[in-house]
Amino acid sequence: MLACCILPVSAQELFPLSEPASNMPKGALGVRFYTEAYNEVNQLRNMTSLRLMYGLTPRLSVYLTGIASNHHGRKMPVEFPFHNTPERGAHYPYKFNGVHLYAKYRFLSLDGENTHFRMAAYGEGTYVNTTHHETEPDLEMGDNKGLGAGLITTYLKNKFAVSLTAGAIFPAVYEGASPDPIETLPDVPVRVQYGKALSYSLSFGYLLLPRKYSSYDQVNVNLYLELHGKAFQAAKVDLFVGQPNEYYLDQSRYPTALQKGYYVDVSPGVQVILKSNLRIDLSATFSSMGISYARLYPVFSLGIQRYFYR
Repeated sequence: MLACCILPVSAQELFPLSEPASNMPKGALGVRFYTEAYNEVNQLRNMTSLRLMYGLTPRLSVYLTGIASNHHGRKMPVEFPFHNTPERGAHYPYKFNGVHLYAKYRFLSLDGENTHFRMAAYGEGTYVNTTHHETEPDLEMGDNKGLGAGLITTYLKNKFAVSLTAGAIFPAVYEGASPDPIETLPDVPVRVQYGKALSYSLSFGYLLLPRKYSSYDQVNVNLYLELHGKAFQAAKVDLFVGQPNEYYLDQSRYPTALQKGYYVDVSPGVQVILKSNLRIDLSATFSSMGISYARLYPVFSLGIQRYFYR
């Protein structure tokens, strides 16, 4: 019964796009379906994931996510990286990209009546096999193979919650191929070292309904505003990898999508929780400062999550 009481009390910190410092109860299992989409010229880009979550201990939660999308092709663009990077409006197959593993350990809890302050450390890793045309790395969406880690701080007071996350992403090297402009010639081997990145988010949540709890079966409605973004390095690209004329490209010659940069996006959202353990998230993301070349705006997101308790 205690596990079932956790969701209504702190529902406003179950952010649609960010993780709070709080954990799942020990032995609890969660299943989350998540999808996001945006329009790119004449193509609808979509990423869909299915996540299994488990409370390993009262302080440690682990997640395993499978990811599929139509964000990129099986090969780099023709004449990569100089021509049409990224390829806007190109048709890509919808395919399984790989898996994402995430672990979160809560190391600080200061709890009071209707309030708490918590901190957690997280680590993540992604194993994917897909092309990625921009230097900006993204592990959770399955764009890059690599590792990441960071800290989460969450404060809750009555009906209001705020959470700050800061972390680093270390993408792995990608080796693939770009088709030669002359169709009769073999593909050009390509090696890409995507930029390391700092990731950050600031999330606010407010419990709109119910005004007063009388039952754990009451419908919860929460409003959210999340700011999230990255600051990333320029990519490093080699062509003709393994051949006598292999060479490294001067970064100053790269298109904008492979140069260093930063951005901050803003995402308003609404969440409905039914029967204390089924949550439905809806949000939209807009550009605020800087720009991400890995997507176009607005981005619309849907998440459905269900918890199972022992």
